[in-house]
Amino acid sequence: MKTILMGTVLTLIRLLILFNAPVVSAEIWSFAVTGDGRTDTSTGTDSSGINSRIFTNLLHAIATDNTHPQLLLFSGDLVAGENKSLVTSLAQQFENWKKMIHAELTDIPTYVVRGNHETYGDTDGRIWLAAFKPLLDRQQVSYLSGEAGFSYYFSPAGHPEAAIIALDQYQPARAHRVNLKEFEKTLTTLKTRQIRHIFVVAHEMAFTCTRHPDSDNMACFPEERNRFLELLKNYRCEYFFAGHDHAYDWMTIKSPDWPTNYVLNQIVAGTAGAPFYGDKGYFGNHGNFELKRLEHQQNTHGYLQVLVDDAANKVTVTFKPVTL
Repeated sequence: MKTILMGTVLTLIRLLILFNAPVVSAEIWSFAVTGDGRTDTSTGTDSSGINSRIFTNLLHAIATDNTHPQLLLFSGDLVAGENKSLVTSLAQQFENWKKMIHAELTDIPTYVVRGNHETYGDTDGRIWLAAFKPLLDRQQVSYLSGEAGFSYYFSPAGHPEAAIIALDQYQPARAHRVNLKEFEKTLTTLKTRQIRHIFVVAHEMAFTCTRHPDSDNMACFPEERNRFLELLKNYRCEYFFAGHDHAYDWMTIKSPDWPTNYVLNQIVAGTAGAPFYGDKGYFGNHGNFELKRLEHQQNTHGYLQVLVDDAANKVTVTFKPVTL
């Protein structure tokens, strides 16, 4: 009996290797998502470039979250950027941000993408690369071709069945857009690994949810935005995380051309300390897409707690408010 059992186990292992299938862990694990922690540039009261008070409280809440997040995704606008109301250089603002992260999240790796404020004073990204590429290199991410230090993907430690793709939208010749060719190549690569959950994060959203007009998000280039959404659908990506609008908003996106059992969730959490925006609703040109507001909170700082249940193949996202 032992011999038969051992033979069965070895056969299963060989099949996993043969088909390059990830070994799925049977546990519930979590990660956190937030963005837009910059200071209010209209007042310039926090010379760090960051809303230090809110951001520190938020990081402490993540560090003490009872689900023990394995990582933090930060969706851009870490700092204010070069601004006439601030005397602090962009390079020093980045250092201030990293020091706050290190002080609170000693055991939680942080993954970042640029927001528009990271380009203020650094249009070619050289200051960004000096500050953050070494960090991403140490975390052994895989870069999209031609975008080292900007766009990348990885599987969280111990969870080869999941993958996160972080996309830069501020290459000089491609503002408000992503590199669709390299994005599709990355999705194809992940498909060969039989990844069960692909999470995508960027700064700008596909559709405005609070304030930014079509000219200041991915809707600025609707054909390319639509192609991006089609790729998410084709590879069954169900969660797209963003910031840019300073509120929490959960939008579901459907199209009459998509399978009836597929829904894309765009979840914006620009809630890490930047000044709040008034809510103008889902205005703009939506093409043939059907947008529905599932949840929304104004004037509330916080982060997304993303729970992944491997055994049930289930993802649960909860907005966690953070008070002063």
